[in-house]
Amino acid sequence: MELSRLGPRELRRFREALERGEPVHLRLEGPLPRGIRLDELAPLCASATAADPHTQAALDAFRAPPARPGRAERVTAVIPTNRGAPAGLRALREQDMEVRVLLVSNGEGPERVNGADVVRVPWEGHGATRQHAVERWVEDEYVLMTVDDAIPLGRGFVRSLVEALEVGPWDAVVARQIPWPDADPVTRKAVRDWTPAGQKVCAAPQVDNVCTLYRTATLRAHPLPDVEIAEDLWWSRGKRVGYAPLSPVLHSHARSAGHLWSRTVAIHAERVKAGDEPTVRSIAGVVAALPGVVKPMLDAGPAEGANQVAELVGQWWGGRRGRRAKRRSEREARKEARQGARRRSEESS
Repeated sequence: MELSRLGPRELRRFREALERGEPVHLRLEGPLPRGIRLDELAPLCASATAADPHTQAALDAFRAPPARPGRAERVTAVIPTNRGAPAGLRALREQDMEVRVLLVSNGEGPERVNGADVVRVPWEGHGATRQHAVERWVEDEYVLMTVDDAIPLGRGFVRSLVEALEVGPWDAVVARQIPWPDADPVTRKAVRDWTPAGQKVCAAPQVDNVCTLYRTATLRAHPLPDVEIAEDLWWSRGKRVGYAPLSPVLHSHARSAGHLWSRTVAIHAERVKAGDEPTVRSIAGVVAALPGVVKPMLDAGPAEGANQVAELVGQWWGGRRGRRAKRRSEREARKEARQGARRRSEESS
């Protein structure tokens, strides 16, 4: 499909083409709409041209990594799913190095998918489910942890992550996430803040199992923790994590208050249990932050107000839940220590 304009209608067509796996050829003939950035457009396109030389240079700088065969290693992509075939299956199968796709199917997930190995397992949370897959079914040198709605961009995507991992001092390397072309402004900003544009591999605060490459040996020596969610946050403590901004993966979600609430509560509870300070400590903190809701509502529309409140209150409630869980764990640890000391005393007397 060819596009020369990027109005709302064209952006919807852009998304539909990407969902079908149809190549998009961009021929920019005018200025970009507000909120659309070249570094997010270029990786999505099979080709992109512009009359302005500066625009063309920017498009070229952020192209998805092209095929460049030469690596003999094989990578296993581990993808938990309770749905159907993953959105990125074809992209993974078309990489310039061999990628085995391992679907860790649970719940209503599939029993068979063409082009992938499928193992049926009970759901044990994000940490244990992924780690058990590594220990039982992965023999390759590298593991790509990803999700069923992420689409790698460029036939050299996986290779670029392998090269970044091997060149630097990293324990793992995380890919850059690119929002869908018709994503709302708040989603775009969130994705940009989380995985910003860049030209060089650099340090990152944590891995993100939306799309992160590990050495299999590293995950066996340092397993993902047995937690329901935020296993990537816990695992990253004390690790050297690299960020590869030129290894792009298409991934973003439409925002809804219910989903944002449940996810924010769960993740912020884990953050606090892991030792982070709560981002919102009290209801007074929620109230103080409410003026910040106005700009996102102006950008994305009135419905965004509920999303913003869900995230704010979710941060407070998640932090509260995490503090309680942490105190309970500390009490249990002290109790076990006292009981252990008592047993040792009795055995020595």
